[in-house]
Amino acid sequence: MAIWVLSIRSPWHEPREYYLPTGKVTLGRKPDNDIVIADESASRLHAELEPDAASGTLTIRDLGSTNGTYVNRERLTGPLPLNIDDQIRIGQHTLTVGRREHGEAKSGPVQLPGTKPLTRDLVLEAVDQHAVVLYEVAMRLNTIIDLDTALKDVSDLARTAMGADRCEVIPSNRFEQLGDLGFSASLARQAIEQRAVVFIPDLAAEMDTVYGPSSMLLNLRSVLCVPGVAADEVVALTYAYRTSPTSRPFDQQDIQLAVAVSHQAALTIQRSLLLEKAQRLEQLAMNDSLTGLHNRRHFLELADKEFQRARRYNRPLAAMMLDIDRFKRVNDTYGKTVGDQVLRGVADRCRESLREANLLARYGGDEFIVLLLECDLPTAQRVATRLHRRMAIGPIETDAGPLSIDISTGCAALVEDCANLQSLIALADAALYLSKKARPEPG
Repeated sequence: MAIWVLSIRSPWHEPREYYLPTGKVTLGRKPDNDIVIADESASRLHAELEPDAASGTLTIRDLGSTNGTYVNRERLTGPLPLNIDDQIRIGQHTLTVGRREHGEAKSGPVQLPGTKPLTRDLVLEAVDQHAVVLYEVAMRLNTIIDLDTALKDVSDLARTAMGADRCEVIPSNRFEQLGDLGFSASLARQAIEQRAVVFIPDLAAEMDTVYGPSSMLLNLRSVLCVPGVAADEVVALTYAYRTSPTSRPFDQQDIQLAVAVSHQAALTIQRSLLLEKAQRLEQLAMNDSLTGLHNRRHFLELADKEFQRARRYNRPLAAMMLDIDRFKRVNDTYGKTVGDQVLRGVADRCRESLREANLLARYGGDEFIVLLLECDLPTAQRVATRLHRRMAIGPIETDAGPLSIDISTGCAALVEDCANLQSLIALADAALYLSKKARPEPG
């Protein structure tokens, strides 16, 4: 005799199955319901199911719930006969209708091992069938800044929703570590290389065929492996397994859920990679590639804002120009590579000696510039003295050996007749010229 079965899933609980007896079956949040839906969106007495043994039908009614009962994404407005594979949604709980006879599935896909190509239609079907779980997945992926933390959160959610012993979503930068996952690396590689869902409901039964004994050593019973593809690249992998001999095998709904989760994770990873690339390009546009300091263009943008602020609020501001003494001789004697090492060494010592609030940039060639916030001329000159002492503390290590390096500096402060930033920089440059003229190069 066939009997109606409900398979209930939510992001918060492992899948559950209920065999429906003849007669009315109530669903709702109250503990005395026949089927308790522990969901804040469920009413205390939410809906009613009525299996009829004589006609073999199953009917559902909404019992005046606040947030509604949905069947196949349409809100229930009256009694509705249900069919196999219909989906009922109450809050964040999805109930799938099935029918069993003599302990066997009368409908649904046959549980065969093997692979299934990850097609667009498969992804769309998976997303369509698991909107509730995907909502929670998207919330985590889009609100947690750290990608690894977000993927761990999503892995835990998917593990619970599938009732798996283990589930993990891993990004492509960990594919080299497949052997360390506590999972069959050969199955994972098969999913990645073939861009296909690898699904084995009972691994023990397949051990003598194509999968070899290594997976048995991991005590795996039922396994599922799904690649996540974005922009025609495999950027993620979701794997799950069960180990207990008495646990139910993964089914079609588990496959769909894993496909949906892997797809959402792949899109998030792709977006994260694009953001990282954009940030790197932005850094290249703002920073000097040799020293890592602000480049001239970015410095002028930032410095002009500080200049305008200092003028508006009558705050002290100073600029310092500095360059490396006899730098041309370093390049001519030791070559450009050593010259670059000297530039990096000077930049590092300047960075170490200045407050983070001050703006330091490579202005061009061997010239550097500093905008000293909240500094008058005497203070700027003390900073310059500190930089001279920092350069004299010891030689800079280069491929040509340690080289002693001297610098020249020129400082200027914002005064009434400084019309703009360029005027302030010109005053500092003039002071640098006078400083170098007062210290003629030897021989």
